[in-house]
Amino acid sequence: MATCLNCGAELAGEFCHACGQKRFEESDRRFGHLLRQFAGSLTDLDGRVWRSVRALLFRPGLLSREYIEGRRARWLSPVSLFLTISVIYFLAPLRGGDLTLQFIQQVSPEIREQALAPDETLGDAQREARGQWYSDITSRWIERRVQARDAAVRWATKGAGGYGIRDYRAAYDAKADDVSKGLVILHVPFAAFALLLLFWRPRHYYAEHFVVALHFLTFWMIALQLISQSMNLAHLLPPDRQPTLAMYDWFMRTLLSIYAVVMLRRAYGVGWLRALVSGAGLIASIVLANLYFYRAIQFLVTFALS
Repeated sequence: MATCLNCGAELAGEFCHACGQKRFEESDRRFGHLLRQFAGSLTDLDGRVWRSVRALLFRPGLLSREYIEGRRARWLSPVSLFLTISVIYFLAPLRGGDLTLQFIQQVSPEIREQALAPDETLGDAQREARGQWYSDITSRWIERRVQARDAAVRWATKGAGGYGIRDYRAAYDAKADDVSKGLVILHVPFAAFALLLLFWRPRHYYAEHFVVALHFLTFWMIALQLISQSMNLAHLLPPDRQPTLAMYDWFMRTLLSIYAVVMLRRAYGVGWLRALVSGAGLIASIVLANLYFYRAIQFLVTFALS
């Protein structure tokens, strides 16, 4: 009787009843077997990864509902799905937006003016922005850091060189993108707490609300990627036919709002009115967390690393 090479159990078919491993054959040692496995992993549309991504994109709230009701085997776990999309989001050349703030978006108008290149122009909204709620405090930190580095550079070059706000902006922006992407998950606890308050009846565990928030943020990251790639492709169009940034912004806001309502209705099994109110509450909690917590933490971490 053949035995499983993984656990030693007797085999009665192609797969081990104890651990699930396929019966090992001599042909499995060959390179062709490895290539078939690789091709299969990419094309297996019935696999948990692709099945979970399809459900996340086209059946909002289904993954969360399945998780809450205990039907989890056929889906990728919420954490694994989030980490999978996070890797793609982290590696993608995406800058700007509410989740990725660059130097000029983080500082006061006075610092911003000093950081601009001579030929650089800003949009009306960027010129009128007053910075973040902490910008007046952090501006002094930036000025002291720049002064210290300027003195060090002048001493090292015997006055031939210097270091200014523009130099620090380049150092900051080199770190900001990766830091902001790594901190995206900070939005989830706040969104989960908002869902806990919005859906206190019937009672759910905080972890279940956390899963719903995690699924929403995962969709958010995918949507950002799709919008980013659409913007890149739009540059191929004639200048007079290219969508404006405001159009992308409003499309993203509308998409997330509709998704939130449909997702919460299915995930919690509620009516449209409650889903509409709760969707607004979910979006508001993420916006507030972004404005008053995430951006400050992002600046502190990036400042420490730059």
